[in-house]
Amino acid sequence: MTMLPEFVSNVTRVQSKRPSRIVFLAIAFVLSGIPVPAATAAPAAPVRYLSRPDLVPPAITVDLAAAPTSPGRILLTPKDTADEQIGPLLVDDTGSPVWFAPRGDKLRLVMNAQVQTYRDRPVLVWWEGAFVPLGWGQGTVTIADQGYRTIAQVGLDRGVDLHAIRITPQNTIIVVSYRTTTAVPGQVTLRPVVENVLREIDIGTGRVLMTWSSLEHIPVSESYLRSNDIVAWDYLHVNAVDLDQAGNIVVSGRNTHTVYTLDRGTGRVLSRLGGKRSDYTLPPAAVFAWQHNVRVLPNGDISMFDNEQGATFPPTPPTRPASRAIVLHPDAATRTATMTRSLSTPDGLGTGAQGSNQTLPDGHAFVSWGDRGRFSEFDADGTMIYDARFTSPTVDTYVANRVDWHATPTEPPALLARRTSGGVTAYASWNGATEVSRWQLLTGPDRTHLAVAADAARSGFETVLTAPGDAGYAAVRALSATGAVLGTSPVTQVRAG
Repeated sequence: MTMLPEFVSNVTRVQSKRPSRIVFLAIAFVLSGIPVPAATAAPAAPVRYLSRPDLVPPAITVDLAAAPTSPGRILLTPKDTADEQIGPLLVDDTGSPVWFAPRGDKLRLVMNAQVQTYRDRPVLVWWEGAFVPLGWGQGTVTIADQGYRTIAQVGLDRGVDLHAIRITPQNTIIVVSYRTTTAVPGQVTLRPVVENVLREIDIGTGRVLMTWSSLEHIPVSESYLRSNDIVAWDYLHVNAVDLDQAGNIVVSGRNTHTVYTLDRGTGRVLSRLGGKRSDYTLPPAAVFAWQHNVRVLPNGDISMFDNEQGATFPPTPPTRPASRAIVLHPDAATRTATMTRSLSTPDGLGTGAQGSNQTLPDGHAFVSWGDRGRFSEFDADGTMIYDARFTSPTVDTYVANRVDWHATPTEPPALLARRTSGGVTAYASWNGATEVSRWQLLTGPDRTHLAVAADAARSGFETVLTAPGDAGYAAVRALSATGAVLGTSPVTQVRAG
């Protein structure tokens, strides 16, 4: 473990023979997991809202809603859109947006949105930055409060990767960076190798408290990914980080098929679960490969999305026909690990890129199927009870999480009011307000004389209200389930129909 006051995030550039553009683009598609749409596929029409024409989130289709799901809403970061925008997206179980923050573009992605805890309060975190086609990112982590205000950003050197974001109880954050080098301990090599670097950073001050290098602790011989003469050898590919009950760092190495436990003070590898040098004996059914989204559960078990196939170059054959959401129980006394849960889709879906597996407090599991653009919920018995997908065939999300998120935006509700033959029709929304139960429509002859003319239950992101009369001005109020006023829109002039 190297203790450094700062970290140089520039990637070392290694001179090598340049591949052709066609070869490079083919490799980029393989490693990035970007689905290539069929030539005949027609893009879905974007969803648009009259009260917020500036918001164009991707549409979602729900294919299965067979039983009550766990409480909470679904947090996504859609990408690979056509005409829709990208950015953190919070939806309800119907697929209707609750909050959408358009950020990024085709070259600057937004990924890995989560709800975590900072200074004893829930916060939203997400990564945004440039995606390197070889399979990692260079960007920053944004932390936002329950008013959607940015309260911190980490990685202003643009050196933070998209995969691993973990805020600790000490109000620090552990992130990973990727950099290319030819300096491999104990070896002489001219071929570039991708080194993973973990940093623990004090969020408040930006001070780097710890730096850990993969090449100092994990030899390249553990990799299942073959090296090649075209691209740098991403021998490890750290794609998740967590803390165990003792405060040790738990790291997922996708390309070594291993979950590592690291001493947080020294960086020493305390144990390996899976891979070529596993400290635990796993039965054949529990062996995993090319995994994502490794998490430590409260009882010490390990959950993960077990891809079982890799979006790699050179290509690797699948180790199982379907991807799985699994939970492993490591027994430190016997040095064995058993599988306590394994979930797959009824149609045996497999994905080589991305994916997540979230164990919920009621025993349900919420699973994202990576670059397939699908996300599902299973009940405690392992039955799929919910299944949804992005309507557009190209759109996917790095992870999907069911979150307990309560927020009141700092901006007021939005309104568009039109005069129609029957009176006034109003379109009301409040982007990000999670507690709205009903809407009231207020109308009047001028801005200072408004009265309640109609009310309606909230209906999706945008609620339509109608009121008789020829009022010239209107506003809307957002009400909670108890009838409390949560917010009021600016008064607007009623437009001609």
